[in-house]
Amino acid sequence: MKDIDLRRLRYFVVLAESLHFGRAAVLLHISQPGLSAEIRRLERQLGVTLFSRTPRTALTHEGRTLLPEAEAVLAGADRFASASAVLASGQAGVVTIGSTATVLEQGLLDAIAGLAEELPDLRVVVDELSSAESVTALREGRVDVACGNAPADGPDVTSTRLTAAPFALVVPTRPTAALRPVGSTAAAGSSPQRLADCAELPFAVFRRSASPRLHDTVRALCGEAGFTPALTYRTRTWRSALDAVAAGLCVSLAPLSVARARDGDDPRVRIAQVVDSDLRVESWISTRTGATSQLSERLRQAVVDAFR
Repeated sequence: MKDIDLRRLRYFVVLAESLHFGRAAVLLHISQPGLSAEIRRLERQLGVTLFSRTPRTALTHEGRTLLPEAEAVLAGADRFASASAVLASGQAGVVTIGSTATVLEQGLLDAIAGLAEELPDLRVVVDELSSAESVTALREGRVDVACGNAPADGPDVTSTRLTAAPFALVVPTRPTAALRPVGSTAAAGSSPQRLADCAELPFAVFRRSASPRLHDTVRALCGEAGFTPALTYRTRTWRSALDAVAAGLCVSLAPLSVARARDGDDPRVRIAQVVDSDLRVESWISTRTGATSQLSERLRQAVVDAFR
């Protein structure tokens, strides 16, 4: 049997509802002879008689049996058309994001929540990764969007900078004896007030394997202040770095937005100094060049707008 023409199925359903060729033809915007001919073609294709014509139009047993099946097929076709139209307009679907914790904390989650209000059928899957891991996942097609602390290089990826924020020196409000120059046996003292006061103090910093850009920037900022940091606590997230600060064990440099959020929620830490330097912590969003769906492009633009 050849594929069933959905148009003829619709003719069948409308005629079954009205049981009058003339009225059905008007509803279908087709001539009555044309409708009759199309129903005959459908019957020949199916090998059954759907309607008895005399003394009046009525469904046969076969017609009554096949009517709910035809209605189900047409309803499915309508759902398919609606879903494809929504997808084509970029209003529904699934988008996967690979992102560092830093970008998540700086506003990415808020941007996703805002877009979810606008597009309730949108499903966003977030995979927390390092900057390097997210770019690799993007190139391999495992994520649609990558957010990290550095742009992705190469013609196959397009990157847009979201933010460039200063660093803040975060210190404990109650330093322990551990917060003293490395090798010193002195008792606990007061927390430092400036980055330049942190020479030889225990420092929390990102592992270079987790974020080369952040690790190198923190070391460079300390270099501008005249010292090489004593990297005592090496972490993969700002949260764990500032947890060590809150415990009174060390100091750390963190993006100002992250430092402010922790300073507002945790009385064990405070911002001692916003570092005046051209060296900033950057956030970037990247997509595959020429391979971005309408939905992932809408998400990318929503994130860019939210950060701006």
